[in-house]
Amino acid sequence: MSRRRSWEEMLNGLAQQVLWVFLAIGKAKQREEPQIVPPLPFLPLARSLARYLYILNMSGEEDENAAELNIGEEFLKAKCLMNCEVALILDRKYEQLQQMSDDPTNQISQVFEKSLQYVKRFSRYQNPDAVRQVREILSRNQLAEFELCVLGNLCPETVEEAIAMVPSLKTKGRVHDDDTIEKMLHDLSLIKKFE
Repeated sequence: MSRRRSWEEMLNGLAQQVLWVFLAIGKAKQREEPQIVPPLPFLPLARSLARYLYILNMSGEEDENAAELNIGEEFLKAKCLMNCEVALILDRKYEQLQQMSDDPTNQISQVFEKSLQYVKRFSRYQNPDAVRQVREILSRNQLAEFELCVLGNLCPETVEEAIAMVPSLKTKGRVHDDDTIEKMLHDLSLIKKFE
């Protein structure tokens, strides 16, 4: 019974808001006192919006929250790439396209070139072996793909920075203590240092 009442309250509230919006529009257009606009034409719109909001509210789905690694099933299953990995892939494709550039139909798009410039600029690792080692080190620590890519792209220097960037490292049930995170960050810094 309370759900039914709350739905009705939401419906009435939304209908009143829609009505007040249209009254304000009418007043602004005519610069006079607002005319009384019959609410009947707006009730179907208000009812549809209220029904949609009610369904969303009652669906029981939690809000996504990256801090708790609640980012949606599709994203958790997806394979994420770090900027350095994307740079290697696009660089290889760029070389292939340049070899075929004799053909005028194989022109390199501006979007492709800008994307390549972006990932090269923000890639922390340039050497393909270093990129492979970074992924191995981060994968060894049972990180989710999302966490792996954030840490690989941003390269935090301290445990506090890593936790600030990826709060899910310290959520309940995870085995990442400060020493484990520190060792992982140290290994990443060695790769960068000797690259």
